[in-house]
Amino acid sequence: MIPNKTIDELNGLSILSVASKLEIDPKKKLALCFMHNDTHPSLHFNTNKNTWKCYVCNKGGGVINLVMEKLGIGFIDACKWLADQFNIIIPEDDGFRKHIIKKAIKLPAKQTKETQTVSDTELYEWVIQRARLSDTAKRFLFEERRYSEEVVKSLGIGSVTYPKLLVNSLVNHFGVERCVKSGLVKTGDYGLYLCFKAPCLVFPYKDMNGRVITLQARYLGDNEKAKRYQFIQNAQIGFYNIGVLKEMEVGEKLYLAEGITDCVGLLSSGRKAIAIPSATLLKENLLNLLAGRNLYMYPDQDEAGERLFNDIQDKLEKRGTMVIRLSLPKGCKDFSDYYLRTLQ
Repeated sequence: MIPNKTIDELNGLSILSVASKLEIDPKKKLALCFMHNDTHPSLHFNTNKNTWKCYVCNKGGGVINLVMEKLGIGFIDACKWLADQFNIIIPEDDGFRKHIIKKAIKLPAKQTKETQTVSDTELYEWVIQRARLSDTAKRFLFEERRYSEEVVKSLGIGSVTYPKLLVNSLVNHFGVERCVKSGLVKTGDYGLYLCFKAPCLVFPYKDMNGRVITLQARYLGDNEKAKRYQFIQNAQIGFYNIGVLKEMEVGEKLYLAEGITDCVGLLSSGRKAIAIPSATLLKENLLNLLAGRNLYMYPDQDEAGERLFNDIQDKLEKRGTMVIRLSLPKGCKDFSDYYLRTLQ
């Protein structure tokens, strides 16, 4: 239980300061609402009452309620998030703000590269259902890359901004051992941490029946040394958007994308596409799914793109299938660049 005195302290935090921490930009006490497709600011902040309200959604409340709605979490986790952000001690719960330390729970042995990861559909889907797109993610997807909102929604793309909060929620719901086995949570000298560096986009890889079999992240932060694309360690990786194969008619064009974001660009342009992360990762049964199909590819204009195209071509030629090579215009390093140019 969180004492009433602490709850009052959390609810007494400046509503505008909390909004800023949540990546809501309240200009003149107004902001675009995160709960619907808002084009004109309908989210109002009352600094006298320290409350917020959207006059389109007709939802509102105080500080804690704002965190709950924006992050899609419960009351306790919202209080803990605020305590973490504003350095407020919750009695008998300071361990939350130091991750989940070894004194608090018994941690499994630290992972090695050989640690076996077990795909956990239920756990991955639980994450995707709660990984709402942050404002940073929306800017990247819809303003910088100008991808289709309908496509992004259909693919189930989400984002993670506060990894400590996600790890805490995962462990509370599934337990430490299961989270670690899933590969999404890792163990270190200071406790548990998320395997992806955040803030990041999260892309669900699904099987032909629509079940999430693994996750991939795309880092959105400012650390230039951080790896941009991240997989769960030792995960079984296949085609991204493989479910589209069930929808296709005989002879219909299928585009092969080198990367996951290029696949989103191809889909946003109205083409049917899958992403191939690496020819070396593809199993025989996956390559067999492409045999006899009408395949096209825009290779990235670099050495890696050329190598991937040649590898895929060689593997599919053995199955009597050709990949038609399409050239990107000069100055476009990948299809996402080309897609942006077509929108100008």
